[in-house]
Amino acid sequence: MMLSESLSLRTACLALLLFALAAAPVRPGAAAEPSEYEVKAAFLYNFARFVEWPLDAAGDDRTFVVTILGRDPFGSALDDTLRGKKIDDKRVVVRRVLRSEDVGRSHIVFISDSERDRLPAILKSLEAAPVLTVGEMNQFAERGGVIRFKVDQERIRLEINVAAAQRSRLRISSQLLKLARIVSPGMGG
Repeated sequence: MMLSESLSLRTACLALLLFALAAAPVRPGAAAEPSEYEVKAAFLYNFARFVEWPLDAAGDDRTFVVTILGRDPFGSALDDTLRGKKIDDKRVVVRRVLRSEDVGRSHIVFISDSERDRLPAILKSLEAAPVLTVGEMNQFAERGGVIRFKVDQERIRLEINVAAAQRSRLRISSQLLKLARIVSPGMGG
């Protein structure tokens, strides 16, 4: 198999996985189905596989850093999902911080709902950094975040602000964009 065929097959398989996760119902307490935050943790891992960071992106050459800013809604789901995983041969590290000043060099920053009142200042501080900002609060993407998780009819949907990704010098795969609703600043949501 040629390299381009291998990459296309890999991309198609990952797109199918993301689509399956997006279509999976979110029902708290359902034993056989993953919890909402297990699904969101899997999305965070797969975002890393569908986003391209510039060469001067965060961290050292050995780690890929996912940071939770504010109150952590994931519990152990994020750690369990990312344990032992690698992104581009980099070990995935999960960090939790309470202040935006402590985010440091991260690839992905999940901004918790607890930071709602400080969101404009947080996004402003991360605006030019090559950081994928992810959140779940209303109008997160419209306000300048890159990806918003939205639960709609017991399913997790995605909203992506392409302009915010471009400001952060991130390239989002067309496969991921196909799964999302594209939003821009000022749109209702």
